[in-house]
Amino acid sequence: MNLTSLFDIGKSALSAAQRRTMVTGHNIANVNTPGYSRQEAILQENRPLNDQPGQVGSGVQVAEIRQQIDRVVEDSLRRSGSALGTFDAARSWLLRIQDSVGTSGEQGLGAAINEFFRAWQDVSTNPADLTARTVLLSRANTLALHFSRMATDLDRQRQGIDAEVDQTITDINGLAAKIAGLNQEISLAESRGQQANDLRDQRRQLLGVLSEQIGISTIEDGTGQVTVFVGKGHLLVDRERAYQLAGVADAGNSGLLDVRYIGSGGATVDLTSLIGEGRLKGLLDVRDQHIPAAQGSLDTLAAAMVTRINQQHRAGFGLDGSTGQDFFAPTGVTARTMAVTLTDGRAVAASGTAAGVPGNNANAIALAGLQGQSVATLGSQTFNQYFNSTVTTIGTAAQSAQRDLDAQEIVHEHLEARRAEISGVSIDEELVQMIQSQRAFQAASRVILVADEMLQTLLTLKR
Repeated sequence: MNLTSLFDIGKSALSAAQRRTMVTGHNIANVNTPGYSRQEAILQENRPLNDQPGQVGSGVQVAEIRQQIDRVVEDSLRRSGSALGTFDAARSWLLRIQDSVGTSGEQGLGAAINEFFRAWQDVSTNPADLTARTVLLSRANTLALHFSRMATDLDRQRQGIDAEVDQTITDINGLAAKIAGLNQEISLAESRGQQANDLRDQRRQLLGVLSEQIGISTIEDGTGQVTVFVGKGHLLVDRERAYQLAGVADAGNSGLLDVRYIGSGGATVDLTSLIGEGRLKGLLDVRDQHIPAAQGSLDTLAAAMVTRINQQHRAGFGLDGSTGQDFFAPTGVTARTMAVTLTDGRAVAASGTAAGVPGNNANAIALAGLQGQSVATLGSQTFNQYFNSTVTTIGTAAQSAQRDLDAQEIVHEHLEARRAEISGVSIDEELVQMIQSQRAFQAASRVILVADEMLQTLLTLKR
């Protein structure tokens, strides 16, 4: 042990204090950087020197620059992000569908049904009035147009969701490629003994964004590379390799996109039903479950109205003596194809008896009364009740998605707050660290100064 060792101790202390200051400065610089995790310089004693009567310390070194993260919290945040993505996508589109199907006032289908049957009541009041009959045909055409427009609008909603599914698949593929690239950079850096903390932050942030799009699970290996699984065990990122998802048109589902996983050798697997969470899940649920259910209900309602009205209309007589005529086109009835066949108001079968009794209104009364009758094919509900239940079903689904989203946001905010406690940068704490490092640097400088003075004293004695 000699004075040179004292210089080395002072030098190591200077270096350690400088590194700590640099880390603190890096933390302060990134206080507002999304996804940044606070770093800390971990100090460690140097190996001691063997001397008499025992070992003597040889200074300090920075053993590592450690990120302050909690993997359990990070995993929980990703799972929470997946749930948020699911509920947000579902709520957004369900509200649009609710606005489309549940239009109230004079513009809604419910109002059109009421106006149609009110026109029958007007005809029953004045069965010989051609104006009332013409208004009836106009209201009938308006009703059919409402059904058609609503069916068309729901189709457009499905197409809109399908376009978003396609874009989401593209986004997922892009994120997977970036994560695979970061895997390679992290592995290369850490294999050289460097700590890739900032690269890990970037990857962690990308994993968070990816989890919002599709539910994922991850495993990190000993080289620092992450493997990402989707759709119940399918590899999306395998170390430095990114696999792809593809949207493939399904002829059995109106040409809408299935989500296909492209594995090794180009083999594909249909993941559509295997996606458990994330924005993609919410989109697929609305596209393939909620909208088809609403379309089916509208088709059922249109078919029931056509069947009952035609059945009753065929039993009556028009002013022109016609009978046995359908009011609506009877075959292949859907909400989209519903159409009025009559064009002449005189053919409206308002009378319950043969021509020659122009004041008879028995059949018009019967037709107007259909509005209040329950229909077996509609679950023993009236036309209006069935339509209202359809609107209610969609509204309930939208409200449920909103409640789920609100609850999940509370959970997510709690997890983000917990992450901020662990990984966030506190300016006050960093300033304290900086002052401590500054004091340590000054003290280390003093050690070197003392060592130099001692050396000068020895040199003076030698002279």
